[in-house]
Amino acid sequence: MAVENINPQAVPSPAAQPRGTAFPSYDLASTVEVPRVLHVKGGGQATPDQLAAHLGYKGTNNGAYITRVAAARAFGLINKAGPVFIPTPLAHQILSPVYPHDVKKALVDAFLNVELFRRIYEDFKGKELPPEFGLLNALRNQYGVVPGRIKDAYRILMESADTAGFFSTKAGARTHLIMPLVTPVPGAAMVAPAEVQSDVTPHDFGGGGGGQTPPPPPPPSGTGAVQHFPQGSLSDVKAQYVSTLIKLFHAKSEKGELDEKLMERIERLLDLKGQ
Repeated sequence: MAVENINPQAVPSPAAQPRGTAFPSYDLASTVEVPRVLHVKGGGQATPDQLAAHLGYKGTNNGAYITRVAAARAFGLINKAGPVFIPTPLAHQILSPVYPHDVKKALVDAFLNVELFRRIYEDFKGKELPPEFGLLNALRNQYGVVPGRIKDAYRILMESADTAGFFSTKAGARTHLIMPLVTPVPGAAMVAPAEVQSDVTPHDFGGGGGGQTPPPPPPPSGTGAVQHFPQGSLSDVKAQYVSTLIKLFHAKSEKGELDEKLMERIERLLDLKGQ
């Protein structure tokens, strides 16, 4: 029986097969850890070997490390500067915000930096998202995600959208992708003056020692508060209270913690001060 010779060029190699639409293998909340360790452990930069060690990997020849770094780059949170990785300005907005709205805006921008997520947001803007099975089908047939990664794409999309605040308008219901309201508040600087910064560390707020975070002092309000303070000092006390909240938020941000409720409280108080 004759053996038919098969032309190798007639059969495409695995590398020639379509790879499908790219998307990060880690969600946004998990990926923020990459620039955070650069910021906290690396002093703002790290070689690939150093970054792998900071993230807990044995080396750079590791699939999890490679995909995690790729995710950070896809969200626009790290860049390569010569031989080292550095956090991007977008990452600094999340880790060391100057204004209360910086974190929200940066998380939105990071989410939209992923082309697949941006396309889905634009396609379903103002519309109700399809049920899970429908969006899974759309990821495969409309957006070109390979079948074996459809569920991963769906999970990472939804978790990242939640982190970026796209579900906050509907009280967390994952039914619509709605751009969160990010209102700049002029004058609401998050960075304390130099002489104050040196006195505020994560330890002062319960970090590192296992202690509990002390609650900020209650804001003076109502007629009773006026009776306990000399005339003209009430506004100073309120300003001191806002400053305490800002320092607390800044300390949490340095540890990579995003306290949205605290940020909203600061914004409300600043709005009241401006009225």
